[in-house]
Amino acid sequence: MNDSRGLEDKVVVITGGCGDIGGATTQKLASLGARVIIFDLLEEEVAKTRIEEIGAVAYHRVDQGDHSQIQEEINRVVQDFHKIDILIGNAAMGPPGDLLDRTAEEWISSLGVNLVGCIMAAQTAVTQMLRQEPDEEGIRGKLLFTSSWVGQHPRPGAIDYCVSKAGLDHLVRLIAQQYAAQGIRVNAVAPGILDAGLTRKAFQQQPALRKKFSTWIPVGEFGTSEHIGDAFTFLCSRESNYMTGQILCVDGGCSLTTGKIS
Repeated sequence: MNDSRGLEDKVVVITGGCGDIGGATTQKLASLGARVIIFDLLEEEVAKTRIEEIGAVAYHRVDQGDHSQIQEEINRVVQDFHKIDILIGNAAMGPPGDLLDRTAEEWISSLGVNLVGCIMAAQTAVTQMLRQEPDEEGIRGKLLFTSSWVGQHPRPGAIDYCVSKAGLDHLVRLIAQQYAAQGIRVNAVAPGILDAGLTRKAFQQQPALRKKFSTWIPVGEFGTSEHIGDAFTFLCSRESNYMTGQILCVDGGCSLTTGKIS
């Protein structure tokens, strides 16, 4: 029995793929036979070591906030691999700040990466997917994104990040609605509080946050990159083919405690 979950030889692009979530997801997909191409901002020599470690087949140095660049590089993947089966828009930035702290330029920068960059990547990927023949289950391609539990449950102190993820959630629903009949599935994973990625950096900068945030998680432990990689692997696989327009919250229950959060 083939246990690849329908992922063997699938061409997958992951933005922000050298980070914790991107790396864990790449390792899982690669182990199932997918060919994963990483977009990130590491210098080529550093990235080479990283992609070998996680099993990616190629690396493109791409800034998701540079909208023409991300579209050009997705098209280059199509030229090299002749298709794109799955796009995972994972790159993001999450500077701290409240309404009165953030300048117009800072808002434009954050939304440009976290939301507009995903829109432009989706636009290019969908254009290609519509040209592709559907597989035996009628699927032409999948768009997936890294959202966050704060997209639906606001948390003080990171206003532009929260707003961008709320916008991303609705983007998922709108694209899913429009392209379901054409065989394109669109979903997102919404991590909770991870001891990884942007949150781990915040813990390093403000150690008191670790204890505070731990009280928000009913299961009693922080999430890991592997938890999120598992969720993405499910959404990439044939097992999720009947799902579209969904925000899969993987948060250890922290969204259940939002009334206590301040």
